[in-house]
Amino acid sequence: MNGRIIILLIFLCFALNSYGQIEGVRVTYTRNPDNSCDFYYQKSSPGTYHLIVKFESLKNTDKYFYEGNIKENSGFLFKLKPIKPEKKIKFICEPYFIKGNPKPDIDKNFKYLLPFKKGGNISIWSIMTLMSQLAEGDNNYITPINYSESTQNQTIHVMRKGIVIEIENEYDFDPKSFDIFYEKRNSIIIEHEDGTYAKYAGFKKDAINVKIGQTVLPTEYLGILEKSVDNQYHLFFQIYYKAYMKDVFPDKKKHLDRRITKKLNPFFQTNKGLIALDDKMYKSQDYTVTTPENIIKQELTKKELEERAEFLTKKTAISN
Repeated sequence: MNGRIIILLIFLCFALNSYGQIEGVRVTYTRNPDNSCDFYYQKSSPGTYHLIVKFESLKNTDKYFYEGNIKENSGFLFKLKPIKPEKKIKFICEPYFIKGNPKPDIDKNFKYLLPFKKGGNISIWSIMTLMSQLAEGDNNYITPINYSESTQNQTIHVMRKGIVIEIENEYDFDPKSFDIFYEKRNSIIIEHEDGTYAKYAGFKKDAINVKIGQTVLPTEYLGILEKSVDNQYHLFFQIYYKAYMKDVFPDKKKHLDRRITKKLNPFFQTNKGLIALDDKMYKSQDYTVTTPENIIKQELTKKELEERAEFLTKKTAISN
């Protein structure tokens, strides 16, 4: 696995509280009166982490190996029990982590909304872009990215429920950019429940309306766009996950556990029905944004559904 060894942790279970620190995830333990040890974690940033705790040495306890995904900010991991209760457990372990779920359970038939305001008229292209250089020969990994263009600024909205895990908000408009594909763009990355991600890029600096760690629902407002060097407004967006090299390129012989970005081509709800945008590669298509309630409600919890119903009732009363 392409886990990154951050630090070698040596736990000698003599104190009530001791811990090891790795970037992004903090692993702690407590020794109980019966000499068992409980392990916990804390995350310093939102989103899923795949955590591995491998024991190089274990004394007075059974062999153990931990591997799993952690999503909450903190929680219980596992317990080590002593073979001889009167003696303490001694161990040496190495924690690894990977940001993201390395084997997401993806619903490729999931229906997405276009990331614009309801009723908006949008032109969308799909383009091929070089994502990364592979390790062998001259092979390159090419993937499509969708982008929109409009003469008027657009408000950008959530395509699918998720949690905001990254925000880039440092770039001002640069009139000297070579063309729209070389401009530096402010962006938002949202992680979805099934382990996929959505990236939205093209925001005006300081015009992003969400925060890291925030749960966002379909159609919620994310921000507004920055004008590009061609005097148009563009949003670059894609749905992807982080795949193992061996799952994307099974014939390769090296770096099989390296992870690369694997683009999905999901269905988007439009006025023309459900459309897979990459099927229109290199061809601009015009769409009117629609937001059917059955698409919005696909992943909402009972509480969120109740709040949605209350919101719609109030909206109807105001309009009447």
